[in-house]
Amino acid sequence: MYPPKFCFGCDQQALHLALLSLKQQQCPNCHCDESLNRHSFLYGNDPRRADGQRLRGQRVFCSDRGQRGGCGRTFSVFLADVLPRFTITVLWLWQLLLRLVGGQSVQAAARSSRLPFADQTLYHLLARLRRRLDVTRTRLSQIIPAPASSQSDPLLQTVEHFRTAFPRADCALQEFQTHFQSPLMG
Repeated sequence: MYPPKFCFGCDQQALHLALLSLKQQQCPNCHCDESLNRHSFLYGNDPRRADGQRLRGQRVFCSDRGQRGGCGRTFSVFLADVLPRFTITVLWLWQLLLRLVGGQSVQAAARSSRLPFADQTLYHLLARLRRRLDVTRTRLSQIIPAPASSQSDPLLQTVEHFRTAFPRADCALQEFQTHFQSPLMG
């Protein structure tokens, strides 16, 4: 599987604008010019509706047909608010993390964020995020050194680092994925 790309934005219009210049871009796999075509849309569970689907991104095909010379592979372009392979959005995760920094427990933070997930799901997600802290903090340090922190928990220290690295962002996790063109959870 090839690394996904992230477009800046959270709706179909942002995705459309990100893919307008597809023919001028190189394939991330074979670096061939003028071979990229839109493929199918990517849909996933909508956490706001019990039986709903939401747009998560679009597949892009590197054409190897005719005189194109591409590799025939596909890759994904995700909306910036998507956490690939997870139903929860980065905005909900960010709100949960901010509440944890504010001193709330996971259970209290989940209730006040009105997350439609079982507590066990959130504990599992936070455990996976903790396992990625080495990669995340290394990338954040490329932007700005880690700030002095009053937190003893490395996860909460990382949240403060996110705030320092992206001070004007409504959702620092979304900015992280867009800036590094890499999914937060790997």
